[in-house]
Amino acid sequence: MQRKFSTAPAFSLIELLVSMAIIGIGLLGISSLAAQNIRVQYFNRNSLISAQLAQEGLELARNLRDNDWKSSSPITSSSSLEGLYNNLFIIDYLGNINTYSGPQSVPFLNIDSDGFYSYSPVGTSTPFKRYVTSQCHNNYCLLSCVVAWQTEGQSGSYEVNSYLYAWH
Repeated sequence: MQRKFSTAPAFSLIELLVSMAIIGIGLLGISSLAAQNIRVQYFNRNSLISAQLAQEGLELARNLRDNDWKSSSPITSSSSLEGLYNNLFIIDYLGNINTYSGPQSVPFLNIDSDGFYSYSPVGTSTPFKRYVTSQCHNNYCLLSCVVAWQTEGQSGSYEVNSYLYAWH
């Protein structure tokens, strides 16, 4: 009995290996792109949170001045502003104000179950540090609120500046 061989075109082993390598490289590229996309999403999320926390820090500092205005002796000069705003301080929505010698000594913010960021020990620790610096002159202070964060090999910071004037 004689064997008949098919002359129909077929894939050889080398062609099959080459096509599998090309498909593997394509899938590797897609998975690398997906991983990069996740890293960028985390960075953008943390940048957005830090921008909002920085704006909140300035609003809280402004609120300090506004509440002082309602007192019996409101701020009317730069010396009054300097007394209210020290060189580097932290502030949160609970009214906690503390001064620090440098940014590295500032504690991390915690987030509570209601989603509020504060320095109280209640809540979950976050990668965010927020501090406000001030440079007071005649009848105004230049306030700078910096929010810095570092997590999972990524770090960033966001700074917002605002002038705050003494009441006349």
